[in-house]
Amino acid sequence: MSASVGDRIRMHSNHTDVSDRTGTVVAVLGEDGPPYRIRFDDGHETIVTPGPDATFESGSVTDKLGLAAEQAGATAAEVAGAAKEQAEGAAGTAARVVSDLADDVAKRFDR
Repeated sequence: MSASVGDRIRMHSNHTDVSDRTGTVVAVLGEDGPPYRIRFDDGHETIVTPGPDATFESGSVTDKLGLAAEQAGATAAEVAGAAKEQAEGAAGTAARVVSDLADDVAKRFDR
C-alpha cells in the first residue's frame, strides 16, 4: 500500500460505536511508502504505518500543491534561520577580530 503527499487516508474502525478516522498524508517518511505522517481532520498529526483496515484515495491537485507549498515554506524558514545564525556568528567573529586589531594598534602607539 503506497501513497503520496496529499492523498487521503481512511482508517476504518473495528467497532460500530467508533467512527472511521480520515486525514491527509503530509509526508512520506519511508523510501517508497510507509510510514506516513498523517494530519487527521481534527488537526492531530501522527506517524502511521497503515494496516489492512486503511484505504487511500488520491488527493486533489489543489491539496497536493498546497501541501507542497507548505513544506517549501517550512524548509525556507529553516534555511533562513540557519543563515541568520551563521551571519550573526560571522558578524560577531568579525567584530572580535576588529576589536583585537584595534587593541594591537593602540598598544603599539602606547610604546
